Amino acid sequence: MMGPWAYLKHLTSGTRLPFTSAYFGSLFMTMYFALSLHSTILTLLSAIVQMAALIWYLVSYFPMGSDGLRVATSFAAGRAAAWMSG
Repeated sequence: MMGPWAYLKHLTSGTRLPFTSAYFGSLFMTMYFALSLHSTILTLLSAIVQMAALIWYLVSYFPMGSDGLRVATSFAAGRAAAWMSG
């Protein structure tokens, strides 16, 4: 267990900074696109980035999680390419 300040330090450490930037940046962009610009497509795109960053964060805490996610993503991309090519 870690307290809020220790967790904040953890999120801003060198290894977690890309996730933190991607997640919170996409969170604010989703809110900006939805509430200020009223752009459905930009809101959807930033929400997809937000979900990808959240999945990346969650999977990174499992042992071999990032490797498993990489394998699953390449498998899914291969299946999608085969499905689209007929």
